[in-house]
Amino acid sequence: MRLPWTLVKTSPACPQKRFIAYLRIFLLLLAGLLILAANALAEPPAKMPEPIIAIVDVQRILQESLASKGVQKQLEVQRSKFQNEIEKEENSLRKAEQDLAAQRSKLSAQVYAEREQQLRQRFLTVENHVQSRRKVLDQSFTDSMNAVKKALLDIVSEVSHERGVNLVIVKQQALWTDQPLDVTDEVLARLDKKIPKIDVVTLPEKPEK
Repeated sequence: MRLPWTLVKTSPACPQKRFIAYLRIFLLLLAGLLILAANALAEPPAKMPEPIIAIVDVQRILQESLASKGVQKQLEVQRSKFQNEIEKEENSLRKAEQDLAAQRSKLSAQVYAEREQQLRQRFLTVENHVQSRRKVLDQSFTDSMNAVKKALLDIVSEVSHERGVNLVIVKQQALWTDQPLDVTDEVLARLDKKIPKIDVVTLPEKPEK
């Protein structure tokens, strides 16, 4: 049985449905407003600081600093001394080889083979000694220059803080620089004052396996 039109129009179920629909729309709008408000109140992203640049010629400092020159000079002395020792040993081996060749006809095959084997062992010992010594000197150079580089970085950091610098670029990596940006002279002077000399430490040789 169909209800009269007036009853359908005033049925209590219809206003309830409309209310629920309006409530949903209101809640959606409210949620949207809250999101917009939250975005408006959010702090803006932190602004990156303006770059304040300094240029350092690291290659020049590592070549011209007093400490670097001292390291190179000390190692040159050690290399020269070692080279003289090796030359004497090589001359001795060469003479022993010549003497053995001259006596070959007077020695039995067994004696000659034994002396030849002894001579080869001497050659091998000298060769191993040369390789071990070279490694020791190379490591001494590396360790000494690392000490110079560490002091250099400390001074660069010190100068940068004093000048308010927040970016230091190695000169060899810059295509062009304006002279006022270059702090190499100041860094070099401070480095020479801080470490005018480094004593090169040479560790004992490790026998080659």
